[in-house]
Amino acid sequence: MEYSYSDARRLGERCYREKVLAGEYPYLQVLEEITRHSGVISEQHLGIQEIPIDLIAGTYAAGRHTAFAANFMPLMNDGTEFAAKYRALMQAHEKEGIHDPVKVYEYLHRYYAVEGNKRISVLKLFGAVSAPADVTRLIPARSEDPEIRVYFEFLQFYKVVPVNYLIFSEPGDYEAFLKLTGFSAENPPEETDLLDLHASFMRFKSAYESLGGDKLPKLTDGDAYLLYLNIYGYRETLDSVPEEIRKNLEKIWDEFELHTKQRTVELVMTAESGSKKSLLERIFSPEKELQIAFIYEKTPETLSWTYSHELGRAHIDEHFKGRIQTKTYENADEDGRIDDILEEAVSDGADIIFATSAKFLSACLKAAVRFPEVKILCCALNFAHRYIRTYYARTYEAKFVSGVIAGAMADNNKIGYLADCPFNANIINLNAFANGVKMVNPRASIHVVWTDEIGADPEKTFWNEGISIISGRELITPVNEYARDFGLYRYTDSHEVESLAMTLWNWGVIYQKIIESIQDGNWEDVDKKANRRALNYFWGFNSEAIELIINKSVPDGVARLARFLASSIKSGAMTPFYGILRSQEAVISSEVKGTLPMKDLTEMNWLLDNIVGHIPAIEDLRPEGRALMMVQGTGKTIPQGGRE
Repeated sequence: MEYSYSDARRLGERCYREKVLAGEYPYLQVLEEITRHSGVISEQHLGIQEIPIDLIAGTYAAGRHTAFAANFMPLMNDGTEFAAKYRALMQAHEKEGIHDPVKVYEYLHRYYAVEGNKRISVLKLFGAVSAPADVTRLIPARSEDPEIRVYFEFLQFYKVVPVNYLIFSEPGDYEAFLKLTGFSAENPPEETDLLDLHASFMRFKSAYESLGGDKLPKLTDGDAYLLYLNIYGYRETLDSVPEEIRKNLEKIWDEFELHTKQRTVELVMTAESGSKKSLLERIFSPEKELQIAFIYEKTPETLSWTYSHELGRAHIDEHFKGRIQTKTYENADEDGRIDDILEEAVSDGADIIFATSAKFLSACLKAAVRFPEVKILCCALNFAHRYIRTYYARTYEAKFVSGVIAGAMADNNKIGYLADCPFNANIINLNAFANGVKMVNPRASIHVVWTDEIGADPEKTFWNEGISIISGRELITPVNEYARDFGLYRYTDSHEVESLAMTLWNWGVIYQKIIESIQDGNWEDVDKKANRRALNYFWGFNSEAIELIINKSVPDGVARLARFLASSIKSGAMTPFYGILRSQEAVISSEVKGTLPMKDLTEMNWLLDNIVGHIPAIEDLRPEGRALMMVQGTGKTIPQGGRE
């Protein structure tokens, strides 16, 4: 297509007007101004590279940045020397192309021209995908800002996979991408691998943008590519032609739209009850015998989490008596067996699949897209996926009441708390417990130990602090069913363990009510009410999904208070997160009669000010804990099924 300088200038003037009307800066961004207050700690010369043209955001120095609109199109009048030089560059590009590299700084994934503004403008005008550039990278100072955190993860990623076009938004995404591709410091990609990756990404980007993906807010092309790979796989995508990618994208388009919404997950807080079917419908349309598969991470004998779900499966077998058939699939996390096991469950005729570990989320999502006739649910909290539903229990309600008991019984105002990884669910539980302690004993402090943190030594920590009351793990296996150091317990003067209270997960009730909602037709109604959002069953005291067992060793007055509070939470008269809430660093809520919104609850990444300890960074966790935190490809706090 032929262009004139006037065409380029009209594009610039249009962009200028749109930016002004939107109250945005209409000229090129200036890197000197951007970095003036943020600081640059070092430079790294990368040499000559092909850089994505759409990532060139502005110019390094103020100079003549007003000669261009924000889209790099010119604003100078036709009769100027600037316009004459611009036309000469256009003619040169039409004849032989622009080959001389521009000089740029790269800062936080964006490029800023030091030399070559006009060349960049001409290349953008003619629709070039990339430009040759001599690149110097500016390294910012480290901080807890999410953008900076992600960028430093990119720098580590770049050492293994030196590409500049993959931009992810969330901490942990680069590590998740490496896991999907199989690349690592020990197994870096070869030149042919890099060429295949680039070709695959460009095919995806073309199909994605043709469907309007470039108009979706909050998602970079890299974010969308990673989401696609999580469903269809990296190796499979390498061999996919554009039309196949486009068809796959159309199937899962709700996933992309879901990730752009402010509230991505609809939490179903109470269990629906009652049948929609009439007596005649039940007589003439008898219920089909449902085939239900349970996917277990380990075996009930070796993992308490699996054991608790096996008790739930036994409950529904007894409750439904012949109206359902259940089958278990064990050790699904060994050697990547989960994909094959899900396919086996479908082949075996499963109508419903319960995957009992958040480790299986990605595999469940792939299976749900492939087998839309099967209802697939994964035990996790607050994950935004349109094609599977998740379920979890509001254990923090019981933890709050447990904290009240601990606070009332802590003679030296010190309480210990054990947790494994800083998943969001575990952080909610810890803060609810701490708020319960504060309710009855504002002088008490909670000393938290994360057992998956490198160097963690709970016994030493609690011994040194003289702590005798401890909130520990909540689950037991048949192997240690007579142990007493679980739930809330204390060491007596004779150093014996005395159980005080424990949270009971009623998985059988949860499974029963989900199955009944499917039989009664409520499954589809809930989906309509959610308005195509991701769905998470998140039930607590009010749905009998959990209960708190209080032992006789708890003083009668404290036990009565605890039961009253549990009843108040069940009725909705109160919530574990009420009134003024202060974290270790800031005021979270200043409203005396306010309650923490559910969205803030499920995104909690802070600790209350009566907690002694911290939320460990992902790099400070042991390998198993780090792997669990990376389940969903993010390094932020992740809510998911427990592991005990």
